[in-house]
Amino acid sequence: MSPTFLLALLAAAPIDAGALPAQPAPADAPTVAVRADKAQAHVGDAIAFSITSVGPRTMPVVLPANLDLGQFTELSRALEERDLGDGKMRREFNLSIAAYEPGSFEIPSVELTYFGQDGSVKSVHTQSLPFTITSLIANEPEPKLKENAGSLPVRQRDYLFVYIAGGLMAAGIGAIIALLIRRRLRGRRPATPAAPPRPAHEVAMEKLDRLGGLLAEGGDLRPFYFELSEAIREYLGGRFGFESLEMTTEELVAAMRRVPLESARGVVGSEIEGWLSSCDLVKFAKVSPSAEQARGALETAIRMVAATRPHLDPPPLAAVEAARA
Repeated sequence: MSPTFLLALLAAAPIDAGALPAQPAPADAPTVAVRADKAQAHVGDAIAFSITSVGPRTMPVVLPANLDLGQFTELSRALEERDLGDGKMRREFNLSIAAYEPGSFEIPSVELTYFGQDGSVKSVHTQSLPFTITSLIANEPEPKLKENAGSLPVRQRDYLFVYIAGGLMAAGIGAIIALLIRRRLRGRRPATPAAPPRPAHEVAMEKLDRLGGLLAEGGDLRPFYFELSEAIREYLGGRFGFESLEMTTEELVAAMRRVPLESARGVVGSEIEGWLSSCDLVKFAKVSPSAEQARGALETAIRMVAATRPHLDPPPLAAVEAARA
């Protein structure tokens, strides 16, 4: 059985350090020392406790897996090894321990196992460390409740008159505001109702009448066709309730076909489409119409407005005469 395996078995077995009498260390034993990062701690605080051994590099040193630390409990451990360069090895076992009862205790002696020069398993013990654990309660170890303090006089300001004055002031301000609003409402005059919008056919007839005068002046007929087409488009949209100025000719004709026939009074969709298409030729294809064609377009526009207006009144004679002049 190898020495290393024997040391592993010894490390796994629990060792009661307090039950062993203190013995002098053998001549071939490694040097051991213990230290803690503080000498006093509160209940439950973690304490850094380290065990250091210095011995031959070929000598295994083992710390038992289960330590009896008395009032202290092991939380964690770690091993650090450092080769000192002269055939010596430094091994430091860093433990984190804690105690959960207040009082003055000792961190007990810890036994380390190693192999001696003759190959036998030997052990060496560390020194114990005194340590104090304090409680978080001030008057430990006999905690007592403090005596009841005597009653203290309580002074409280009386804001009753302040509340009454504030309420009266708010009521006065409200009355003044109500009086001002009442006077302003009395001084207002009733708003005059807005005049109803003019019928679409009246607006269209006025524009056509003005275009008749423009046609009599002669000159370039393209501006005449632009205004004539816009006047009819605006009239059809206002008369039958759709946005016509932004529509193409095809969209406007499709909208007119959805108008009830009794509203059109004989104006066929194909006739409107043909009239708008002829205006588009002049506007966009730069076709040069004659004065006679322009007068015919104006007369057709007057007839379409007269045929589709709400009442079957004949068109104004002035507009017809102006178109024929």
